[in-house]
Amino acid sequence: MAKVNLDALIPREDFAVNEGNSTSQFGQTLQIRDLEKGSFFYPVLRKPDFQRETADWAPERIASFIESYIDGDLIPAIILWQAGSNIFVIDGGHRLSALIAWVHDDYGDGDISRVFSSRRFRMIKKILPNKHEN
Repeated sequence: MAKVNLDALIPREDFAVNEGNSTSQFGQTLQIRDLEKGSFFYPVLRKPDFQRETADWAPERIASFIESYIDGDLIPAIILWQAGSNIFVIDGGHRLSALIAWVHDDYGDGDISRVFSSRRFRMIKKILPNKHEN
């Protein structure tokens, strides 16, 4: 069964990058509007470099999870950690990415994912020699 790659929806960053002042602007509950581009939360959300890629769920699992959210079912806690101005997802990356995919209508094929894939492709091309150059 094909998996959906949602890795582009939460940028990766090293914990040590941001050592600035940290001011928490969110409470114990995350609202769906906090995952929109213009919110205070989404732009500072990061995955630590050591986290696995967010590409392990099939489309049916993502749809089922979103339906559970819409139906008001209990969603397991997502563990976040604030370091400097960034908020890191310690646990719950797939769950949070599925909700972000729903909010942004990007299930690995939208604007955010295309830009991410394009950057990744350009980076790989710079690293690997062109086999036709010899």
